[in-house]
Amino acid sequence: MNSTEQNFLFVGVGGMGMAPLACWMSQAGHCVIGCDAHLQESVRLLLTHSGVELKDFILPEQVIDFSTVVYSSAVSQTHPLLVCARKAGLRCLKRGEMLNEITRDKKLIAVVGSHGKTTTCGMIAHGSLNSGIEIDYIIGGLFADPSIPPARCCGSDWIVAEVDESDGTIDLFSPEVTLVLNIDWDHADYYDDASKLNLAFTHLLERTRQTILAPSKLHFEPLEGAVIKHFDGSIDQLGVQLNGAGRFNRVNADAAAAVLALFNSSLKKDNLTSFPGMLRRQSTLYSDANLTLVEDYAHHPTEIDALIECLKKSEPEKELIVVFQPHRYSRTRQFKNAFVNSLQAADRVFLLPVYAAHEIPINGGDTSALRQAFSSQIPVELEMSFSGMQVLAGALCGSPAQIAFVGAGDIGEFAAAFVSWLRPDFSRKQTLDTALIEYLKSRVSPGCRLKIQEPLAKKTTIRIGGNARFFSEPANLSDLHVLLKASKIFGVPTFCLGQGSNILVPDHGFDGLIIRFSATGWRRIEALGGGRIWAAAGGRLKQICGFAAKHQLSGFEFLEGIPGAIGGALRMNAGAMGSWIFDLVERVQFIDEFGHYQDLPKSAFHFGYRKVEEISRGIALGAILSSAEVSTQSSIRGRIDSYSTTRKESQPHIASAGCIFKNPEGNYAGKLIDELGIKGMSVGAAEVSDIHGNFIVNHGGAKSADVIELIRRIRAKVEAETGYVLEPEVLLVGQSWEDALDK
Repeated sequence: MNSTEQNFLFVGVGGMGMAPLACWMSQAGHCVIGCDAHLQESVRLLLTHSGVELKDFILPEQVIDFSTVVYSSAVSQTHPLLVCARKAGLRCLKRGEMLNEITRDKKLIAVVGSHGKTTTCGMIAHGSLNSGIEIDYIIGGLFADPSIPPARCCGSDWIVAEVDESDGTIDLFSPEVTLVLNIDWDHADYYDDASKLNLAFTHLLERTRQTILAPSKLHFEPLEGAVIKHFDGSIDQLGVQLNGAGRFNRVNADAAAAVLALFNSSLKKDNLTSFPGMLRRQSTLYSDANLTLVEDYAHHPTEIDALIECLKKSEPEKELIVVFQPHRYSRTRQFKNAFVNSLQAADRVFLLPVYAAHEIPINGGDTSALRQAFSSQIPVELEMSFSGMQVLAGALCGSPAQIAFVGAGDIGEFAAAFVSWLRPDFSRKQTLDTALIEYLKSRVSPGCRLKIQEPLAKKTTIRIGGNARFFSEPANLSDLHVLLKASKIFGVPTFCLGQGSNILVPDHGFDGLIIRFSATGWRRIEALGGGRIWAAAGGRLKQICGFAAKHQLSGFEFLEGIPGAIGGALRMNAGAMGSWIFDLVERVQFIDEFGHYQDLPKSAFHFGYRKVEEISRGIALGAILSSAEVSTQSSIRGRIDSYSTTRKESQPHIASAGCIFKNPEGNYAGKLIDELGIKGMSVGAAEVSDIHGNFIVNHGGAKSADVIELIRRIRAKVEAETGYVLEPEVLLVGQSWEDALDK
């Protein structure tokens, strides 16, 4: 492949198929930049070590900086980056298409089959490294030992790689050698019957140039030009017990031995005993005499059969409990009865909700339909939550047991949370606080701050409030997703904090997780050209105002005196001096109420006075702000100074949360309070400002209860004498104003 002046954007770079491919391409000298909202920390380290540059945010207009966009099959065709790339005429390649392009000029050993590709590739790679064989490889997963890379580019003419059949890109390859492990019907979303999948494999074999390696049970008609070699039982001669022994691993090891034999090398006994295994393939999470916890990627009935057989043989004295998460609605419906037959071999079965993988629900493809297909030993449906963990823990009655967490979705997160909760020795459960922090520490980046019982008063502009039960400062978007996932599993509410203005923290604190956008990455402000600025959630409004002035952009001046960050301003459509933040908004990046990343234009939002419906239910991550007004720095600075003078003369200079009440329709809260002589009213150290009636100030030592009581008295007097019912503008963290004011 000609790499002259090419640079590659990998969308969904954290996927198990994408990350090793990106690593290999970076090692080969290509310029690779990746983005992924759900990037695991272990994968982040792997990618950066290989020279892949990672970015939390790449805006659609920035796609034109790349020559090729490579995307995971998990990425929707309507993804904004793909849509923009296609409009710009850029090459957009699936993972398999990119793999075909880089292997086209090499001697490809294609590892194919419905199961076992990743483990077999791992065995081949491990064997080649230990035997000194110079061969490139790209694996579709990670080694359990993080020191072994899942991709290697050493300049060899030969390369070993998994060729995936799931999205049809198998039709592109013409390997030198094809290693076929098995052929079982799967991927009903692409192959609606088994014959179509069989045809895809058959055509690949017809295009194989030199050798086909396959177990003897797979019979092929003689194919022109290709030699068929069968492998069976070669590792039995070594007399070694495989890690995670099972019929699949024995076939996988035989297959790996057949590939190494092509290079006049053998799969040595010590290669097998030192093979660390692959992540999420019969990975032991915990084991003692009474309890074993295992995680496995099995998501096809044949794989589940092999796993259960293996686990029963390894610890026959222990009851086998399987927690299964179906993967995709189409596969669940396709294999419903086969899943039942496989899972009933376990002693007990629990079912988690289907991992959709971007599919929409289909009739007969959900967990409930799968459960109803059981005629005996009806499984228990679990929520992927702390309550689900409690139900599962209740199944452990003290007798020896194995729990296998099985599936290809996010069941690993549920398993990890369960392990964190039951540690350290499984004789007792940890507190939820300790379990949550332990779970998080193994998943967030080193730059993410985590604390328990963190004081919040000094993190607010009014300097009032108790502690946060959990406190975090994510370093990047992936950290944020980990925090949100953890809060969902452990049943902990969240609240996002910026500069701490416009909020009131109760005296008892917040019984949840505070997420504060104070890390450097969240304070980024960038010029996009054409009168446009992008600002991340933690960017201070005052800094955005100054940045705009520096670039001679007018219309941002009103932001100068608002003591907050863009994230909070977007949530409530903050404004001043007759202007609003949504006057400047062109597009907003945010996480919606369902946890999905969105990048939507201004027209998609329902915004008004002090509220933006969609963002108030989600989390603002950043926004593109624009202004068609261009002016000189001196004139812009003049307006900023004028606004600043007005603020200083009309607003208090001591601790406050900003305006306490929304302006009622047809009037102003501050004006009503002033006319009724309420200025100076106080409760404890909280007082209505004598400068601006819509501010409550903290003279030092004020409590949240003082402010709430003062708000109650102000509202009562204003309503009694004018009929206006003032609604609080300040957010009460973790509590509704209705509940607080009704007491």
